[in-house]
Amino acid sequence: MKPAGLPLLLTLAMAGCSSTPQPEPPPPTESQSLDRSARLAFLQGQYAQAATLYEAALNEALAEDMPQAIIDARFNLALSQTYLGQYTDALAQLASADAERSRRGLGPDPELALLEATIHYRAQRPDEAQAILDRLLRSAALTPATAAKAHFVAGLIAADRNDAQGIRAHLDALVPDGSPGAAADHFELQGRLAAINGAPDDALRLLDQAVAARSLERDYRGMSRVLAAAGDLAERVGRYASAGDYLLRAGRSAAQREDPQARTWLERARDLGARSGDAALAAEATATLHQLDKGGNPK
Repeated sequence: MKPAGLPLLLTLAMAGCSSTPQPEPPPPTESQSLDRSARLAFLQGQYAQAATLYEAALNEALAEDMPQAIIDARFNLALSQTYLGQYTDALAQLASADAERSRRGLGPDPELALLEATIHYRAQRPDEAQAILDRLLRSAALTPATAAKAHFVAGLIAADRNDAQGIRAHLDALVPDGSPGAAADHFELQGRLAAINGAPDDALRLLDQAVAARSLERDYRGMSRVLAAAGDLAERVGRYASAGDYLLRAGRSAAQREDPQARTWLERARDLGARSGDAALAAEATATLHQLDKGGNPK
């Protein structure tokens, strides 16, 4: 997510560096207050609420005619809509944000392009995503963090295409920085590569490590994606009980976050539980699906 304005804690810290009493910082604008509430909702996995709040923050930013606040609100609204599976709406917000930057003479923003590519990937349009990533990775203005994420998404596209050489190329471009997110990216692509190379045991071990790292980072959307990939692999090699377990875990987590893929994963988990004779797994998947049918998040 993009921050709006100078963080209050940083403002206070800077004021504390002087022996001269400093004036009180101005109160946050309405758009900044809404942005903070929306950020909290997003971090708690309440993406529909976050989208509503970011839309309100956008309206306030438009009223204030603050270009960076407008762009940030559109970016964050698009991100929330992406997590809700509202890909067309999200792309429209990014297009408006990019147009705002152009009209205000602010120049391109690689993060907008990265999110656009990610949306196309999630919407199962890998060719569109790859074209954006290719342009992005040719840019000399990328920060290391943005470049790393671009290589990661490109690596996922290569994995989906069973392109081992492509995965290796993007893995080589990832520079570990010690963070759980960077470790998770490595483990996930290494696991997908091992699966292509016909080493399912190694692949599942690496994907398990990626799951743990995503959880530590609190990237639960990414964690569910890795669990689903592990479930796909386990099913392909005939390990139906393990596949059902992976997909149940993916679906349960996704259901808590209003992820549109939750139902598909839970239905597969239910069927695999029945196929493997794991009645408890099938029953839990069924119960979670019933909670989704009632319109509420499972507790």
